[in-house]
Parts: sequence; structure tokens; C-alpha cells
Amino acid sequence: MNGRAKVTSIDAVKHFRLAMQQFDAEARDAVVQLILEMRKAVDWVEIDRARYWPHEVRKSSNAVAEARINLERCQMSVTPDDKRSCYDEKKALEKAKARLRTAQEKVRIVKHWRMKVKHESEEFETQMAKLNNMLDTEMPRAVAALQRMTKALDQYTQQGALAQNSPEATSVPGLTQQKETSEEAEE
Repeated sequence: MNGRAKVTSIDAVKHFRLAMQQFDAEARDAVVQLILEMRKAVDWVEIDRARYWPHEVRKSSNAVAEARINLERCQMSVTPDDKRSCYDEKKALEKAKARLRTAQEKVRIVKHWRMKVKHESEEFETQMAKLNNMLDTEMPRAVAALQRMTKALDQYTQQGALAQNSPEATSVPGLTQQKETSEEAEE
């Protein structure tokens, strides 16, 4: 690199700085929203489902006990001559047992997912903390650097404009030499 920058628009640098500031604000909002959504999901698994399925196990256990009692009553009321087979009561007991198995499986699954979700949420929060740290440290530095660049470029263009408008270009080195060489060329 030769140390020169080819800046074609100071306004582009200003707009970029403004866009960086807008990105910073939007990124911070997005981080907050993501953390809130993640916590909702974690709460759903850790609290809602963790309470719901054990409750369903208790309910299903009661339903199995009730279905068993109903089947026993039916079987006791059936005489050997009676063709009644207690089909409905047997089906109700099978259905209650299936629901109990499902609820017990869900309790096991929720325990597994509680651990997994907790681990993943901690990992996510770590990444969001890194992003927040970057937004807190690097983004202000970048915006400040762009502000300094804009100010320096504005000063540079103002000096150039003053040098071109003044009869003596003594304030900007290099312009004096150009003026002298153009005067010599005219003679």
C-alpha cells in the first residue's frame, strides 16, 4: 500500500457511521429479544412441562385404578351363564394404561430435555454475552474512528477549498509549489 486512500465521498463515510450506530441499536434490541424468547422456551420445558407430565402421570394412575375397579365389578357381576364379556371395561383399562405409559415416557423425556435445554441456554447466553461485549467495546471504537475520519476529511476538503479560493496558497503545502510552477509556465 502506498499510504493513500481514495475517498470519493465523505458523505458515504458519514452514512456508514450512521448505519453502524443504527446496527448497534438494532443488534442490542435483537439480543434482548432473543434472550427473552430463549427464556420463554426454557421456562416452558423446565416449568410448564416439568409440572404438566407428572400431573398427567397421577391423573393416569387414578384412571387406571378406576378402570381396574370397574373391570373387577363387571367381572364379579357376570355369571357363568351370562355372555357379557366386560369388553368396554377392558378397553377402558387398556386405554388408561396406554395413557399412563405415555405420561411416564413424557416425564422421562422432559428430564432429558431439561438438562439439554439448560446446557444449550447457558451456551446461548455465553454467546450473547460475547456479542454484547463486542457491541459495548468494539462498536463505539468503530463509530469513533469513523467520526474522526469524517472530521479529518472535512478539514482536508475545507483546507483545499480555502487554498483554491485564496490568492496565496500558503496554508497548504504543495499548492504553493503548484502556483509557482504554473506562474513560471505562463512567463
